[in-house]
Amino acid sequence: MSFTVLERTQQISKARSDVFDIAVVGGGITGAGVARDAALRGLTVVLLERGDLACGTSSKSSRMIHGGLRYLEHFRLGLVHESVVERWRLMRLAPHLVKPLPFLYPVYKEDRPRLPVVSTGTFIYSMLSAFRTPGPRRRCSARVVADIEPGLEQDGLTGAALYYDCSTNDARLTLETAMDAAGAGAVILPRAEVTGSVRGSQGFEVSARDATSGEEFSVQARSLALAAGAWTDAVMPLAAPGHGKWLRPTKGVHIVFSAARFPVNHAVVMRSVHNDRRIVFAVPWGEHTYVGTTDTDFPDTGARLTVTASDCRYLLDICQRYFPGLNLTADDIVSVWAGVRPLVAPEDEVDADEAVDPSDVSREEKVELVEPGVVAVAGGKLTTYRVMGAHVVDRLRRSVGESWSVNPGPSVTEDRPLPGGVGVDDLEEMAGTLQSEHPSLPADWLAKLAREYGVRAAEIAGMAAQDSSLLEPMPGGGGIRLAEVHFAIKDEYVCTVEDFLVRRSYVYYQAEDQGLAAAPMVADALVATGVLDREAASAQVAEYGARLTEWQEALRKEA
Repeated sequence: MSFTVLERTQQISKARSDVFDIAVVGGGITGAGVARDAALRGLTVVLLERGDLACGTSSKSSRMIHGGLRYLEHFRLGLVHESVVERWRLMRLAPHLVKPLPFLYPVYKEDRPRLPVVSTGTFIYSMLSAFRTPGPRRRCSARVVADIEPGLEQDGLTGAALYYDCSTNDARLTLETAMDAAGAGAVILPRAEVTGSVRGSQGFEVSARDATSGEEFSVQARSLALAAGAWTDAVMPLAAPGHGKWLRPTKGVHIVFSAARFPVNHAVVMRSVHNDRRIVFAVPWGEHTYVGTTDTDFPDTGARLTVTASDCRYLLDICQRYFPGLNLTADDIVSVWAGVRPLVAPEDEVDADEAVDPSDVSREEKVELVEPGVVAVAGGKLTTYRVMGAHVVDRLRRSVGESWSVNPGPSVTEDRPLPGGVGVDDLEEMAGTLQSEHPSLPADWLAKLAREYGVRAAEIAGMAAQDSSLLEPMPGGGGIRLAEVHFAIKDEYVCTVEDFLVRRSYVYYQAEDQGLAAAPMVADALVATGVLDREAASAQVAEYGARLTEWQEALRKEA
C-alpha cells in the first residue's frame, strides 16, 4: 500500500473536489481511529491534521496498552473492563506493536494498600478480562523479588504482585491505524491545519492551510468529528462557537536512562514519594529504561511544552526511593519526552486549579453532539482508541446519517488486523521465513524488522535484497538501516527528518547523540526520493540539531 507525501498534490486535489461524509479534525490516535472506523464502514472520509500524524500526545504516552490497575482503587470497573478487553483484542490485531510486558508491584511495610490487597487486586484485574491476560499473575515473596529484580530496595519489602499488561509503540500504532483508513479510501492529510468552518449547502465547508506550501484550500463535508485531543477547547470554536470548555489538560513527563545505568527486568510499579502518591513506572525498553509519568495541570495548551528540572527531580526522587543503590541523577538522563493529556474536567469544575488532584480526574472519554452534525470527542485512553472511534461514528450516524452517501452498518474493526498484523501468527516464525527467503541479508536485522513491522517487513527486506546500498546502517540508529528510511518515505508519509527520527523510529530518544549523526542520512533519502531539495534538507538537519539540547539547557538553567 502506498501512503506517501509524494502523492500529496493528488490527495489535496481530491480533498478539494469531493464531498465527504465525515471530515475528521485531528491526526492523533483518536482521529485516526475515527477515520478508520468510518472508512471501513464505506463512508467517505477526510482527515486533517496540522502536524505529523501522532505528533502530539499520541507519540508521548507511557507506551502501554493496559487496563489501568490503579483505577480499581477508584472502583472504575467499567473503564478497566473495557480496557482489558481491548488489550486482548489489540494483541491479536497488532502483535508486532502490542506485546506482553511483565509488571512487578513491590509492597513495603509502610505501604497502603498492603500486599494481600494488591495481590487480590491483580486477581480482580485478571477476572475482569475473563482471564485472557498476556501472562500469568502471582504473588512473590521478598526473597523471590530479590532474585528477579535485584536492584529494588530490600529494606522493609514484604513482597510483590507480578502481573502482565502490554507495551506498544504509540506513534506506529497511530500510523498503521491511519494507513488502514487510507487503504479503505480515506483521504489522510497531515500538515493541513484547519483554520475555520462554516455551514454550507452540503453540510460544512472546512478551511485549511497546507503547511508544506502555504496554500489555502477548503473541504466539503456532511458532518464533522472533532478529535483534537488536548487542543479540543481551542478547536471547538471553529465548529461550535460558544460551546463551553471541556478539558482539564495535564502534562506528563518521562525520562529515559540507559539500561546499563538503570537495569530492570519488569515494568516496576512505584508510588510517588510526594504528597500526590500517584503511580509511576520504571519500564524496560530494549537497551534503555524509561520512567514516568508526572501529572501536573497544563491549562494553556498553546504554550510551549517543556520538561523542567522540577519534573525530573520529581521522578528521580521516586527512583531513589525504590532503587537507592543506583544513585541516579539528572546527568544520567539520556532523553525526555512530555505530552499533554486531554482529560475531561469534572462537570462541576470550572478552573484547573481547583482542589481535585489531577491524578484523580477520570480517564474516561466524552463523546458529544456539540452542534447539529458535529461530534466532539476527548479524554479516554490509548488502549480504548478503537472503541472511541466506533462511538464517534455511531453518534454521528444517529445525528446526520440520513445525509451520508451510504447507510453504514455497525463497526467492523473488532476483528480486522492493522496492516502489519495481517496473517501474523508468530513473529519469530515470520523472521525465520524472511531469513530463508533472503539468506544474504543480516539475520538480526530481519528479526528486528519482523518484530517492528510485522508482515510489512517483507517489503523492506525485498527492497534491500534488490539494492544492497540500502543495507547501510544508520549511525547511532540501534540497528536501523537505510532501507527503513526509504520505506518510511514511500509507505509511511515521512516528510521531514524529525518525522523519521522521532516518530517512525525512536532514534531521538535512544541514540546517545539523539540522532544528530543520523539526521544527514534521512535528509539525503528525502532528497533522493524527491521529497525535498538539497537546500530544504540541509535546513531541516540544522533545525533538528538546534533542538536536540533544548531540554538539557533548560535543566542547566534551572539547576
